[in-house]
Amino acid sequence: MTPDDRRAAIIAATVPLLREKGRAASTREIASAAGIAEGTIFRVFDNKDALIDACVHDAFDTSALVAELAGVDRALPVPERLAAAVAVMQRHLREIFALMSVLQSTGQQVRHPSGSEAFRRRHEATAELDAAFVDLLGADAARLRVPASTFIGYLRMLTLSSVHPMLDGDASTPEQLVDVLLEGALTRGGAAAATTAAAT
Repeated sequence: MTPDDRRAAIIAATVPLLREKGRAASTREIASAAGIAEGTIFRVFDNKDALIDACVHDAFDTSALVAELAGVDRALPVPERLAAAVAVMQRHLREIFALMSVLQSTGQQVRHPSGSEAFRRRHEATAELDAAFVDLLGADAARLRVPASTFIGYLRMLTLSSVHPMLDGDASTPEQLVDVLLEGALTRGGAAAATTAAAT
């Protein structure tokens, strides 16, 4: 196993333990989950804090998310296609919020990457994610009344707010979010009635 593969394997084994126990997860438990000797952890990471920081960084990585979006069936009608993608996004975001919440509740100071390089990586990750959604829209993007990038921005904001622990949006399903954004919140025929009322 290459050093990079070993590092990735340790992180993959650690993240579920952190979601369950936060900082209380011991290096012995981590080593057992990874199927390695405890000392191997410290040949890859300087200390436990460095391992936790690496896990947080990995949780925010969107490369696996982009790959999963690429696997959504393009033959589905656009509402179902987008709902499947929103479900993927919701799961990814819930996993991040769960990890951060448990870590903070168990006394871990969560350090977010900062500086120009971190900003550049976040910007690139957002652009890749938006591009994946635009690709998912495909030719249906021509049916939108707004640019595809604007539509995706709205969808991203709705998706984030639907799972944010402080915004109480858990009742919103992917299908509901997509329907409101694609079709609007008025009842069918409501748009014409609203236009008539405004004219009157």
